[in-house]
Formats: sequence, structure tokens, C-alpha cells
Amino acid sequence: MIARRLAALAVMTTIVACGGGADDAPDVSVTPGAGGAGGAGAAGIAGSSGAAGVTSAAGAAGGAASSGAAGGAGASGAAGGAGASGVAGAAGGAGASGSPAATRYPIGQVHSPLSPSVVSRAKATLASGSGRPTVFAKIGASNTVAAGFARCFATGDVKLGAHAALAPAIAHFGQTKVDADHVSFDRVTLAATVGWGAKKTLEGSPSPIEQEVAAIAPGFAVLLLGTNDTYEAGVAPFDASMSAVLDALLALGVVPIVTTLPPRRDSAAARALVPEMNAILRALAEERQVPLVDLFSVLDPMPNGGVGADGVHLPTYTDAGAHGCWLDDAGLSAGMNQRNLVTLEALDRVRRVVVGDEAPEPPSPPLAGVGTLADPLVVDALPFAHHGDTTGAPSSLSLYSCGAQDEGGGERVYRVTLPAPASLSIRVFDDATTDVDLHVLSQPSASACVARDDRALVVDAPAGDTFVVVDTFQKAGVPQAGRYRLTIVATQP
Repeated sequence: MIARRLAALAVMTTIVACGGGADDAPDVSVTPGAGGAGGAGAAGIAGSSGAAGVTSAAGAAGGAASSGAAGGAGASGAAGGAGASGVAGAAGGAGASGSPAATRYPIGQVHSPLSPSVVSRAKATLASGSGRPTVFAKIGASNTVAAGFARCFATGDVKLGAHAALAPAIAHFGQTKVDADHVSFDRVTLAATVGWGAKKTLEGSPSPIEQEVAAIAPGFAVLLLGTNDTYEAGVAPFDASMSAVLDALLALGVVPIVTTLPPRRDSAAARALVPEMNAILRALAEERQVPLVDLFSVLDPMPNGGVGADGVHLPTYTDAGAHGCWLDDAGLSAGMNQRNLVTLEALDRVRRVVVGDEAPEPPSPPLAGVGTLADPLVVDALPFAHHGDTTGAPSSLSLYSCGAQDEGGGERVYRVTLPAPASLSIRVFDDATTDVDLHVLSQPSASACVARDDRALVVDAPAGDTFVVVDTFQKAGVPQAGRYRLTIVATQP
């Protein structure tokens, strides 16, 4: 595979109209806790740093909702075949019969839209279990174990500054004791340990997630997993592990709130992989229509990406002591304070719209295109994340000039339009019963194939159009069609 040269900044695309160390290794640096304040960063910064092709971005702190027009329920891409775990159909296509159309989670918003499909899924999940809507679990590794994360909302050491509207969220999630002495904010969770990768939360019987859910009966779970999976060999297992984590929570009647990874500044390799890990998280959250919080987009513009001197952990604001819940301008100069803000925003949003009776937000517009050679799905911004299903997809390509494999099953075609040459890191992830492969074409023709692989490619793409095909392998004449997740991240040319 061509060596990666990933950049944290997204690369603009032209709009066409319409994973640290081994999974069980210790965290890559120092014990979490209060650190020096980082540089200033505006509260609730919207959008992925440098992301382009997004119709609009959230502005004011508190996290804006969908940026696009209401509606947008057209069937772009796969037509929503729900899996055994109740996975929603491809964004833009209808999910289960009678359910609201799934919504996309576009780059450029700190909080994914709480659209009718997301709210419907969340309400149904809560109704399926015994989780309490005033309780949330914390799941993660060192940036969740850290004393600066969320605990101060329970102790009263809070300065909301311009975010006074979030006070009801503190009251709502602070009203229920989850053990003898703690509420959700300050409980020491059983589902977070320094150094954990995603799969650690599912190991054992009962697993840490099962133990924590049984102990506190949460309606929601705030997740930040993946920092310790951020190495090249950890990327594909991370998709599988996070899929299992999300499905386990949903099966337990708990609504996951997925948080993207903070930037990494401890090594060039880790720094380069974070946008790919976050694209996976976006695709997984979108596929299941569960809330996503784009912490990366908030931290990345800050000095040193909002992380401490070790390049990994989020520092807590200090002023004669650590004050992680000071959400005024001074406090928000530190990365952990920014995480506390966006987490509280996310909790407030589900409090108002899922638990309360506020109306759902408009869904994001679907991708342009239907996913055929004649009308490809349009990659509207990079990094790009999408999920789809090749079941029932048309098959106009079977043998490619770059390989002899039988790709006679259905395919989905995407078009990337670049304003300048760039290297594209492209990955596809599928389920156990699915076998789809990647093909990159310089023209919309099987004879114009420049590269193929069953999992990952890095290609130097020219300015203009490049076509990415997710095609279904045929085994003994039987198409191995099914669900997949596609990520595309641009690097330097």
C-alpha cells in the first residue's frame, strides 16, 4: 500500500448541483488529569476544520442543528435495508417500512441532526429497555477517566458564561443518584479504563458495558473510544469493535451518543489516522441513526489541536485549581473544557428533543445521485463517510481492467471532484456475510480501473473527477451483497 501522508485538514471538493498501540496497551502517555491551559478556541466551533462543500455550518455555542433545508428524504444510494440489529437504511433512503427516512450526518456540524429518524430510533430504543432518561453512562479510556471530564457538573464548580441555557441539562442529569453518592456526571464508571481500545468494553461476561448498564440503568451513553485503536493495523478491527459496541448498547435499550476522537499530536502517523477513525465513527453513527458529537472539529483549530503537551490527553483549565466546567472564554481555552461543553450540549439536545416534547430537527439533504455509473453518488466534502447496501443494486460492471475477480454483484458508484491533485485514502468495511471490494476508476468504465483492493487503497487522484466503486464479489456465482461503510480522506498531493 502506498505510504499514507494524511493531513488533518479536509480538502475541498467541488459540489455538483443537485488508530496509539495495541488494543490492550497502556495509554500512550501520562496519567490524565489537569494540565496547562491550551490556546483560546471559540465555544461550540462548528464544522470540521477546513471541510468544504458543506451547505452551512453551526455557529452559536449550543450546537446548531441541520444546516440544510427541511425535507431531503430522497432515496440516494442504497434503499435502506435494515439489518438484524435494526440498522437504518442508507442516508436519504427509507429505513424500515413506515419509519422516517434516515438522515445524513454531513461534515460541518458539531452535532448531527436530531431528525425524525434519529428521534424515532432513540425513543424506540428507550422504550425497549429499562433505562432511565435522567441517567447516562460514560464509556471510554483516559479522556473519559480523567478527573476533568464531567464530574464538576455534579460538584457545583460550574461557570456557564454564555451557555446559561444549558443549566436545565445539568439539573436533569444531576437529579438521579446512580449509586450511594453519585449522579451520572461524577460516577466512576465501570466502562472506562486508561489504555482501553473499543473491544475491551465488550470483553468478559458480563462485559464492562453490561456491568455499567446493570449498575445504573442509563437511558443514554456518552462514548469516546478509538484513541488506543489509532494505528494502521487497528483501523479495520476498530470498525468491527465499534459496530459491536453500538449494537450492544442499542440491544440493552441505551441510546449511544458517539464522540469523535480528539486530534493527536504525539506522532505523525497517529495524527494522520485520526480523520480516518473519525470518518468510521461518522459512518457507524449515521448507519444506526444515533447522535454524533464532532469533538474533533471543535478542538482541531485550537493551538496543538486542543491536546496537552503529551499530544494525546485533553488538559483541564487551571486557575488556582482545575476547573473543567468553567465554560466561559477563559475556561474554553482548554481542550477538556471544550469536551465538557459539547457533551453537555449533546445531553441537553436529547433532553429537549428525545425525552422532552420539542420538535425534531430537519434532516440533512441527501447526497446527490443514485449510485450508478450514469448517476453516481456525489462526494460533497472530504473527509467523507457513507453507508450503503449493495443488495438489489444494479450491476453494470463485473470484470475490471485492474483485476480478474468476479465482481458480478451489484455496485454503488461515487464521484469525487477535486479542485487540485490529492492523495485519497479510501476504505470499505463490510459485515460478516458481505464481500464488497473497492475499485478506483479514472473514467466511468471498467476499462479505466487504476486500482482495486478488498479493504483499503491510497491513490494519487488528479484534479477533476475520480470514480470510486463499491462492487459485490460473486462466490461460485452467488453475489455476496450486503451492508458496507465507505470512508474517503484526502491527504497532500
